Amino acid sequence: MASRNPNRNSKQTKLKTPDRLTPRPVAGQPEVVEPMWLVKALAVTLAVAMLFAYLAVCLLIWQGSWQLMLHPAARIDVTPSVPFQPIRFDAAATGTPRLSGWWIPAASPSAETPTILYLHGGSGSLSSSVRTLNLLHQASVHIFAIDYRGFGQSSPPHPTEERMAEDSMAALDYLVDTRHIPASTIVPYGEGLGAVLAANLARSRPELRSVILDDPDPNAFTNATQSGKAFLMPMRLLVQEHFDLAAALNSLHQPKLLLTDSPFGWETGRLNANQAIFRAAPDPKLVVSFDHPGEASEQAYVESIRRFLDEYLGPPSSARPQPETVSSPKE
Repeated sequence: MASRNPNRNSKQTKLKTPDRLTPRPVAGQPEVVEPMWLVKALAVTLAVAMLFAYLAVCLLIWQGSWQLMLHPAARIDVTPSVPFQPIRFDAAATGTPRLSGWWIPAASPSAETPTILYLHGGSGSLSSSVRTLNLLHQASVHIFAIDYRGFGQSSPPHPTEERMAEDSMAALDYLVDTRHIPASTIVPYGEGLGAVLAANLARSRPELRSVILDDPDPNAFTNATQSGKAFLMPMRLLVQEHFDLAAALNSLHQPKLLLTDSPFGWETGRLNANQAIFRAAPDPKLVVSFDHPGEASEQAYVESIRRFLDEYLGPPSSARPQPETVSSPKE
């Protein structure tokens, strides 16, 4: 029998005993966590939560930014004291008219009677403009006043600057296509934020021969983006409505009647801004200021409308008087 080889297992790997054994944790004893790690984890969690909260607020502002400048009312609780006809127009795909308005015929109409397309401001409804419409009727014109979508009896959704511009164009198309009124006799009249709509409408439709802007609000976007704690948000990126009066007037070359304030009263903050913008507007233009609200200013308002329409909607003339600035008589 062969003898055992003492070196037979010499190539086998021998287990080494570690110099020091790692003690096992005692059962039930919690592991120790570094406190600074907890602080860092909490800080990261709070930062992420605040970021998502900030983005959520930005999204809400972006979706509801129209409410910073537009304040529609659904009620029609006041109507004109002169004869008028309620109108529904601009049929949707379903065939249901989306927009509502008032047709106020001139007291003594003729074939040359101008038609005022009245575009009210960003608050209330047509009822808020009744006093102006009654007074404007004295200028011997037809008047078509409309409520944009979201205002008065016009259909939803809520208004935006883009939708209001579309509705203004729809009103013009209604006058031309349905009532067969020549575009050359139609005058867009914009009050407040509606002044920007009227100016842009005239820019896009050169067949409109003149435009009237009544007490525009040149600071609407600035006021909306700088109010309250708005400085914490990128408001200029979030607010979708701009109503930029200066941009609308910059390339508006049709004759313009620019009313720097209302015969019913005005906001002092608008006066200087409007006058500066009106001075920069291209000619021809007629700028009218009303020194005091009251009967004298109301009569000056009517006469200014008549004078402007007689001048620029009459037969074409090669000799036009130079533009001027006038003021109503002081009371």
